[in-house]
Amino acid sequence: MSRIERGGLRGVPVGVIERLAEALDASIELTVRWQGEQMDRLIDAGHARLQEQAAALLASNGWLVRSEVSFNHFGDRGRVDVLAFHPSARTLIVVEVKTAIGDLQETLGRIEVKARLGATLAAAAGWNLPQDVVPALVIADRRAARRTAAQHETLFTRYSIRGRAAVAWIRRPHPPAPNGLLWFASLPNSHGASVTGGRRVRTVT
Repeated sequence: MSRIERGGLRGVPVGVIERLAEALDASIELTVRWQGEQMDRLIDAGHARLQEQAAALLASNGWLVRSEVSFNHFGDRGRVDVLAFHPSARTLIVVEVKTAIGDLQETLGRIEVKARLGATLAAAAGWNLPQDVVPALVIADRRAARRTAAQHETLFTRYSIRGRAAVAWIRRPHPPAPNGLLWFASLPNSHGASVTGGRRVRTVT
């Protein structure tokens, strides 16, 4: 108790601090910081950068692009990170961006709902009726994410076109449209360098 009062918290178990707080009718809050940033701000910033990467890739290859598209359709509600339509290919891509894979089944289920509403989303954006709707997952290239994908390979069966092949198809869409696209993208840091797990990497793998 004396050490804590003097500010010496290093090595003190969190449970001890919680019990002391309860005795004082107080509460404690732990804030995780990484490289000086709050974790939620870091995640939001990383998500935005991956989202911008995906939107820029699509726009530079002739796709009409909308970001942060909200929808509310007969109980199905949410937001599409990036929605893109290729007029000549008549293909709609519904992009889900993830900085980390949490609840995998929820993530895959959510993007399936968005893909199912493809025609509705395209109409709301003022685009023609798509002939094909393709879900796409863009995941920050981290060891944990790759490990999760490898461990649950059967859940990713739909996403048969991956990595450079997925990006190549976006650049030159052609029939038949893939069932799903998946690629791991490097996450630029605040200085513009692309990093993952502390290593410099290529943008798409």
